Amino acid sequence: MTLASSALALLLSVPPTGHASVATRLVAPARLTVGDPFEVSFVLRARRPSLVTGPLPDSLGPLVIVDERRSTKRRGDDDETTYRVRAACFRPGRLFVPRFTFLVTAGARTDTLRTDTLSVTVASVLPASLEDIHPLKPAEDFPNWAPWLLAAAAVLLAALAWWGRRLLRRLRAAGELETPALPPWEEALASLDGLPWREWLAEGQAKRFYYALSEILKRYMERRFEFAAVEQTTTEILASMRAGRVPMRDEMTRFFARYDLVKYGKWVPPVEESEQAIAQVREFVMQTRPAEPSPAPGAPALATAGAAATAARANAGGP
Repeated sequence: MTLASSALALLLSVPPTGHASVATRLVAPARLTVGDPFEVSFVLRARRPSLVTGPLPDSLGPLVIVDERRSTKRRGDDDETTYRVRAACFRPGRLFVPRFTFLVTAGARTDTLRTDTLSVTVASVLPASLEDIHPLKPAEDFPNWAPWLLAAAAVLLAALAWWGRRLLRRLRAAGELETPALPPWEEALASLDGLPWREWLAEGQAKRFYYALSEILKRYMERRFEFAAVEQTTTEILASMRAGRVPMRDEMTRFFARYDLVKYGKWVPPVEESEQAIAQVREFVMQTRPAEPSPAPGAPALATAGAAATAARANAGGP
């Protein structure tokens, strides 16, 4: 905008009596480049006294307000306020300065004044040879494979664990087939011999001693008499013994009664009674194991006669 047009705008903006008006003026260098500041002035005239609110921009867009100053002069019965707004633009091309709004309140009346729309041309600071450079493209989204990889790894680990467990079970089963289990009475006697009951009793671990002793007894009953003694309670074990006509039921009843007192109570039996308990379990195993088959009548005599005949032939030098 030239100086003549600015002066004409100021003349036309002289308010009629009792009204407010605003005039707009742009002050910018001949060549405005990106980032160069320029000034937009607003001259507002209003009746004294008036309350002025503003300037309020519609939308700055690519504009950046750098500074704002104001000054007021008295013109007869009016106040003339000049607002100087320094702005800058960081995008080349033709730029339209947004309209600014002022609210002028005088008594019970409020006037809304809007400034003119101005335009400036902002030149690029890049050389002409570099004007064909395009701005950076926005970042492209790429698939995030991390969650899928973690899920796949979890599934693979679960599959390997399942396969390893099955393989271990098969190996254990093969080992059990290759190595036949001991008879129940031999297993029970071996477990009683390997029980460190003296150390436990010396350390005051009566509960541990009676628990291990009862587990040996229950496993023997389960394998020998074929009922689930390991999973049964004392009452169920005694009932199963009566149903299966297991001998020494009275002795085992007393043993389990003592065991329950130690297990569920705070009673600690004397060492002599604990020694009798392990002897009692051993006696039960010995008394309930199957009897060994006796040799057929005449077998020892025949064997002795055969051995004697063989020795005689060897001494005579015969075949």
